[in-house]
Amino acid sequence: NNNLVKRFRSFKSGSSPKDKDFFCIEGTHLMEELIKSGNAPSKILVTKKWLSQNVNLSKKFDRSLVTIVSEEILASAISTKNPDGVAALVEISSIPNYRSNIKDDFVLILDRIQDPGNMGNLFRTALAAGVNTVFLAGGSHPLGQKVLRASSGAVFHLPFHRFEGSEEEIINSLLKSLHELSNIGFKIFSTSSNKKSLKEPPKPYWEIDWSQRTALILGNEGKGIHKKIQEAFNETITIPHSELVESLNVACVAVPLLLERKRVAYTSNPRIQK
Repeated sequence: NNNLVKRFRSFKSGSSPKDKDFFCIEGTHLMEELIKSGNAPSKILVTKKWLSQNVNLSKKFDRSLVTIVSEEILASAISTKNPDGVAALVEISSIPNYRSNIKDDFVLILDRIQDPGNMGNLFRTALAAGVNTVFLAGGSHPLGQKVLRASSGAVFHLPFHRFEGSEEEIINSLLKSLHELSNIGFKIFSTSSNKKSLKEPPKPYWEIDWSQRTALILGNEGKGIHKKIQEAFNETITIPHSELVESLNVACVAVPLLLERKRVAYTSNPRIQK
C-alpha cells in the first residue's frame, strides 16, 4: 500500500509510460547506462542485497532518493519477473530530445514501428552506427519497458523526436520534417519490399554515396513505409536476397544499412578508429 510502490506499479502494464512526466527503468544495466549518459534517477527502489553488491554504482546517485524494500515488494512493483534488485523513476525531460544541429549528417526515420523488440534493437543499432537522431512516426514508445530492455539503454544516449496525434497528423508532420531535411541537403532514402509499386527499381545499398548527409526511412513491420512518404521520397534502396523470402525483419534490415556508412568511412580512411 506504500504510495511510492504504487507509483512504480503503475508502470507495469502496457508499452507506454503511464506518467506523462516520468518513466520507469528496471535492472542494474539500465541504471548504469542512465548514469553513463549523464542523467540521474528521481526515485529509486533497491534491496539491501543490491546495495551491498553494487557499492561503486550506488555512490553515483543521491542516496536520499533511495527507498530500501524487500525482494518480494520490488518484484510486485515492477514488470521484470526476476528483478536483480533495483528500479528507478526518471524524468522524461532529462532524456535527450532532438534539436536541429547543423552538424547532423545521419538521421534515422522509423515509420510506425510497432514491435517493442524491433524498436529497441533499432535504437541500439542506430547508436552503434553513429546516427545523430531518430524521428519516430508513432509506433512503440521508446520509453516503454520492453523497448528500454531491447535497446540496452541506447535510448538514453540517442536524441529522438516522436510525432504524436492521429496517423494523418503524424505522417503530415513527418513529411514536413523530411522536406526540411531535403532542403538543407539531406538525401532521403527509403526501403521497400514491394518492388512492383516502385517507379524506379531500388538500388543495392552499397551503390549509394553514404558519405553525404543521409536520412534513412524504415517502415512498419506489416505495411511498410506509408504511401504518402514513399510517393514524396521515392529513391529506394534494397538488400538483395533470395526470392524465397518475401521480406526481412526491419531490425535485421537496419544492421547492414546503418553500418554501411561506418564501413565506407573505414575503407576510405584506414586511420579512422571510431
